[in-house]
Amino acid sequence: MDRYDLVIIGGGPAGYIPAIRAAQLGKRVAVVEEESLGGTCLNHGCIPTKTLVASTTLLRNSRNARKYGLEGSLSFSWDRLSRRKDMVVKRLRSGVEAHFKHLGIDIFRTHAVLKCPGEVIAGDVLLETDYVLLSPGSLPLMPGPFSADGVQTSRDVLSWDTLPESLLIVGGGVIGCEFASIFASLGVGITIVEMLPSILPGIDDDIRQVVHNSLKRSGIKIINGNAAESVNVSDKGADVTLNNGIQLSAERILVSIGRKARTDGLGLSAAGVEFSSVGIQTDENQMTNLDGVYAAGDVTGKWQLAHAGSAQALAAVDHMFGRGNRKVNPDAIPGCIFTSPEIATVGPGQEEWEKRGISVITGISRYIANGKAVGMNETEGFVKIIARENDGIVVGVQMVGADASSLIGEAVMAVNLGVQASEIGEMIHPHPTLSELYMEAGESFGAGAIHG
Repeated sequence: MDRYDLVIIGGGPAGYIPAIRAAQLGKRVAVVEEESLGGTCLNHGCIPTKTLVASTTLLRNSRNARKYGLEGSLSFSWDRLSRRKDMVVKRLRSGVEAHFKHLGIDIFRTHAVLKCPGEVIAGDVLLETDYVLLSPGSLPLMPGPFSADGVQTSRDVLSWDTLPESLLIVGGGVIGCEFASIFASLGVGITIVEMLPSILPGIDDDIRQVVHNSLKRSGIKIINGNAAESVNVSDKGADVTLNNGIQLSAERILVSIGRKARTDGLGLSAAGVEFSSVGIQTDENQMTNLDGVYAAGDVTGKWQLAHAGSAQALAAVDHMFGRGNRKVNPDAIPGCIFTSPEIATVGPGQEEWEKRGISVITGISRYIANGKAVGMNETEGFVKIIARENDGIVVGVQMVGADASSLIGEAVMAVNLGVQASEIGEMIHPHPTLSELYMEAGESFGAGAIHG
């Protein structure tokens, strides 16, 4: 029997990040992971897809070379793009493994079972521990007809040897729209089927519409308000019948309708762990109903975001070994969608605040009025600051446009610190930069945006 201060089940962002932090605090830590360190995010999700986004963005820009005063364009090889994707993943994973070795974190590459609070079975080894952190992640949701042989998941797509001529994407959420944007840039004919009235649910309509229009301009067909009732996949391709009777065909089909908490086969029910309707139930400190047993990440069913899972896990470690002051503010979680153009948000949107009965006011600054954006030939999109009407405090920001994912950090600080929207307009921002979009949107809460 080996004794640890902390044993973590799962090596994704909600597993390896807290392992590093606990080790930095001088604790003896073990991580039990069946597959590769980094989890879905590093190996089969965030990192490989954003590597492809970087390549396809450069490819798209090269096709507009004349708009930059240049001549020529680029070509691509799917084999080379795939090799670069795999190289980036391997490099980052190797970095995590080296960091583990430097900090003395033990890795058990096997299946884990929670025997009881304080005991985890790693393969045929019993690990005794003061604390347990459950972060096994999630699995693709494949209900009913979507469980048919030949239906592809996001993980399957990233392992393709060749590109199809056509792809049917069931699910118009973040994953579906990102893959649609990537593969449309590579010449694949794309159709998105979304059962809800619009793609990208949870995003304000004015923001969402910019991406919707951009996807359609790139040749992507979008079918909203219809669910897929049956799926048939054969050597000849994939056929889908919608609930209105329309039949669609494509060479391959990708289902991206969401993910579910990975809770089976871990001994959780037998150990007495309680569940909510979406995953493991935790309190504000990420502790389950079992003393000394915590949970973080997708398995809690709260946010399917790597950075949110890491934040939950760091809060759990702080409660175990620190002051216990670190908490996760559910109304200050940022999110990014790597379509073309990008979407980035923090906090609930304007529509959500209004549903809650909170009166809000907004300030908008458009890319087309920003000098850097015009020079970049990236004039599509805008920044929207959302503030409470009664005190002007920023409670959310939604933006769509070039580099939105890199610009949202300032908004995250504003929401977390309770900054007044007008104060953002008074803060000096460097010129010419896209960051001035925040300043301009802030100015609109006063006398008005300078450049419109």
